[in-house]
Amino acid sequence: MRKKFNLLITALLISFTSTYVHANEAENLANFIIRNHDSQLLPVVGNVDAKVTIVEFFDYRCGYCSKQANDFQKLLLETDNAKIIYLEWPIFGGISETAARIALNIWKSNPNLYFEVHNEFMKLGTSIKESNIVNLLNSLNLNGQLIFDNAHKEKNNKIIDENNKLAQSLGLRGTPASIINNSIYPGYVKYETLLELVE
Repeated sequence: MRKKFNLLITALLISFTSTYVHANEAENLANFIIRNHDSQLLPVVGNVDAKVTIVEFFDYRCGYCSKQANDFQKLLLETDNAKIIYLEWPIFGGISETAARIALNIWKSNPNLYFEVHNEFMKLGTSIKESNIVNLLNSLNLNGQLIFDNAHKEKNNKIIDENNKLAQSLGLRGTPASIINNSIYPGYVKYETLLELVE
C-alpha cells in the first residue's frame, strides 16, 4: 500500500512540475491539487500571501484532527508565513457531515467567524452533538437551531463532494491529512515539524 501511495505522489509531482511549473497561480503542490475547486468557497485562514500553503483534510470527530487543529492555531499565532486551506472531509458521517455543512455555511455567510467555529467544533470532538453545536452558534449571536436544521436537511454539498473525490484521488485513507507546499503528510504532524517546515 505504501508503495502504491508513493507511486501516486510521484505521478502527481511529475504532473504538477511538467504542467504548472511556469504558472503563477500554482506555486506548489498544495495549490495545484485544489486547482479545480472554487477558491472563494474554501475556508482560508492565515496570511493569504504566505510562502507556505497548508491544505488539510479533517473530520470534526477525529481525535488527532483536534490535536492538529490546536497546533495549527498555535502556528498561526506565532508566524505569519503560513496560510491554511481547510477541506471539510466528514468521513465519520452523521453529525460530522452536518457540522461540516454548518462550517461551510458559516464561511459563506460570516467568514470572520469560521476559524472560531472550526476550532470550537474541534474541541467538542467525539462529544459533538446537536445541543452543543446549537449552543455554540447561539453564543456567537447566530440562530443556532435554524443553522443546524438547515444543514441537517441538506442532502448534498458540492464542496464536500469535491473534497471527497480529491481525497480519494490522492489515496488518502483517514484524517487528518495535510499537504504542506510540495509534500503530503498522512496523519498527525507534530508541532515541531510544522515550525521547521514554515521557517
